[in-house]
Amino acid sequence: MKNSLGWTAASALTLLASSAIAEKAVAAGWKAVTGKPAPQDEDQVLSYRLGEVIAFALVSGAVMTLTRQLTLRQAAKIHARRSGVVPGVGGATALEA
Repeated sequence: MKNSLGWTAASALTLLASSAIAEKAVAAGWKAVTGKPAPQDEDQVLSYRLGEVIAFALVSGAVMTLTRQLTLRQAAKIHARRSGVVPGVGGATALEA
């Protein structure tokens, strides 16, 4: 069974919001640790050493992935509680999953 339109919309909005928050947190953390703004713009990236760019990519990628997984997990729990259907489990009810 395909995911419901409600779940699709809720998960998309949840991911957008959590991604924006995670991006701000990574940028603030980077500035707190290094004293420089996060290397995000093309002009900024060229003024950073390669090691700094790699470190930023690793940290930001890990934070974004973790945020995405935790956010989707929590959103799926809330959706299952409200609708009784666990998203992504072939339409299984919350009791079967």
